[in-house]
Order: sequence, then structure tokens, then C-alpha cells
Amino acid sequence: MKRTTKKIFALILSVLMLSSLLVVPAFAEDAEADPYAALKEGIGYLAIGDSFTRGYGAGDNWQDQIYENEYPGNYNCRNVDGSYPNRVADAFGLYAPNDIRDTDAKLWPLAHDAVSTAYVLDLLGIDDGFRDEEHVYSSGSMLRRYAADLQYFGDPASYTIDGTATYGQTGEIMSVRDMIKNASLITIGLGQTDVIYKTQIFGLNTMDLSDTSAIPAGVANILKLFNQYFDYWKGAYPILLDYIKQVNPTAKVVLVGTLNPIKDATITDDVAIPIGNLINFMMDSVNSYTQMCAAKYGYIYVDINDVETPASATTMSIGHILSIEDDIEYALIAHPTQKGYKQIADKIIKAVQTELKTDSMKGVKELKDFYGRLLEWFRKLCAMIKAVFNSMGDRIL
Repeated sequence: MKRTTKKIFALILSVLMLSSLLVVPAFAEDAEADPYAALKEGIGYLAIGDSFTRGYGAGDNWQDQIYENEYPGNYNCRNVDGSYPNRVADAFGLYAPNDIRDTDAKLWPLAHDAVSTAYVLDLLGIDDGFRDEEHVYSSGSMLRRYAADLQYFGDPASYTIDGTATYGQTGEIMSVRDMIKNASLITIGLGQTDVIYKTQIFGLNTMDLSDTSAIPAGVANILKLFNQYFDYWKGAYPILLDYIKQVNPTAKVVLVGTLNPIKDATITDDVAIPIGNLINFMMDSVNSYTQMCAAKYGYIYVDINDVETPASATTMSIGHILSIEDDIEYALIAHPTQKGYKQIADKIIKAVQTELKTDSMKGVKELKDFYGRLLEWFRKLCAMIKAVFNSMGDRIL
């Protein structure tokens, strides 16, 4: 009797152990069948940012792809070849269409030149006390695009232009609030416009470099503006991150840093003193704060400071840069090269893959721990039943 009971319970334990060993690998295999399945949930990938994110200079036909017929406000085209959102979407198997009205989209770039944190908060209808239309977007073409963004993406609480509500006039696309709420992956490339670009257009661009006596005052004004805009951005950036964390706490969020595109630029072609690195402190300040926010919110930080730019690729001089007459060529100096955009994408892809792998391993470990506890419980149960049967057997004998 005792020998038979032992055999029965040994068989039960063997079956339980075998079952647990089979279930865990099966679970792991299912999790690895499509490692990017989690990124395809909801709308998929939302890329928020400025011209770096949009892909200014990312491919041979980038100008035609920024807007259809190069007209700001016509959003038929959203997919810029060579841009880092496009490359990231391709790597993760996310559908990146050319028509913004395509509801099967898995890439939603809310990005173009000079988009700032204040701009995005305006679209969300969040009052941070700073309306960007009154500053960077006061020029005709940018103000029209600002109005178009409110029209396409704005929330009902968004600001209006000249007292006229612009939200939802197209009826073709979800608001930025819905995008953030339903995104599985979000990359944010903000800070350059808020701090660096505004310091440039309201400080550096107002200086008369031919009047050497005015240069010290001009430099002092640049530093003053930098501190002013940086202090604002340090308050506004967390407002956006707080909102994202509140409405979509499970999204993978990547905070993309900025770079000094002329850090390797010399004074002139003949004087090889790298004067461009004098403004490194501006980018370093923005990057340090971005990295700190990533740690605070549990987000991924991607440093792009070392990606290729036209100045770094050709050892360009400040004298050469100032001599460029073509506006597009001049503007491209401030952006990554096509290789540089690929480098940014590769950094983001690697960072997200590492995060997903960590999540996957954590999930498998949790399941193994669960089955381990379950198996231990069965062992104790079997031991109790065995003891009862042994006791009954002794009585029978």
C-alpha cells in the first residue's frame, strides 16, 4: 500500500513539474514571435519634434515630402524618407503612409521646423502662460502653419487665431491628445527651438557683426536670452511629460537630445581654431536637463551629440558658413546629414530594443517565479495528502 501510494504521488509530482517546464518556454516563444507587437498597439508610433524629427535634409526628396507641393498646412504627406521616425518605423514593422488621412497608419509625426514645447502645449490646450504664435510664429507663413496645426491636430481647448476657433475643421485626423493617449511608442525631440533657436533669432540674428564695439553688448544679450528661454523651458517641458505620464503611463517614451551642429567649425579655412565649440554649453545644458527628466519619469534618453552634421563631415569654417547665400543650404548646416539621421535612428532603435528585451525577460522571470511558487504549493499539498494516506494505510494494516 505504501509503495503504491509513493508511486502515485511521484507520478503526480512529475506531471506537475513537466507541465511547468513546458508552459514557460511556450510562453517565452510566444513573446518572441513578434518582439515589436507591443509597439503596434493603438496608433503605434507618435514622433513629436521640430525639423530634426521631421527630417529636414534627411533624403534626396525631403523638400517635396515635407508638405505636398511645399505648402505649409497641406498634410497629405507625412512620411519623409530618411528621417529618423521613418527609419524607426521601418525597423519595428510599423506602417508609415504618405497620406495623413490613412487610418491604418502606425507612424504619426507631429513635427516640422521650429516646433517647440510651447507649441505642443498650445495644441493640447494646456495654458503654460506662453503663446508661441506671439513669438516665433508671428511671421506670415509660420502663423498659417500654426493655425493649420490647430485645425488638424488641436484639442477643443486649444488656442484660437484672431478669436476664431480652428479645432476640428478638417475632420480628417485625431487630436494630439488622442495621439498621445493611444501611442505605444513616443519619441520627443524638443528643446532646440525653445532654447537654442529662439536665442539665435532674437539674439544672434539681431547683432551687427560689422560693428565690433557693439559685440560685447550683443553677447551679453545672447546670454540673457539663453537663460530666459532655458528657465521657461525647464518649467514647460515637465508639463508635457506630466501629461503624457498621466494619460499614457505604459507607453515607451524616448527623449531625444540635441546637438551643436557647428562644434567642429573653425574660424576660417586658414585659421583652424574650433570656435564652434564655444556654444557647447547651451546644448550641454539642454541635454543635461533632458537626461535628468528621462531618469525622473522612467523614460529612455538618447544622446545625439556625436551624430554627423555638414560641419563635422567637412571641417567647415564659420567664415564659409557665413558666406553661404542659398537659404536652404545655410539652414541645412544646422541639421544632421543623411548619415546623421541614420545614426539617430540606430540609437533609438537600439535603446528601445534593449528596453523591450528587458521587459520580456522580466515577464518570463515573473512567470517562472509564479510557476515555481505554484509547484512548491503542490508539493506541500501532495506531502500533506501523502501523510494522510500513509496514516490511513497504517490503520488498515
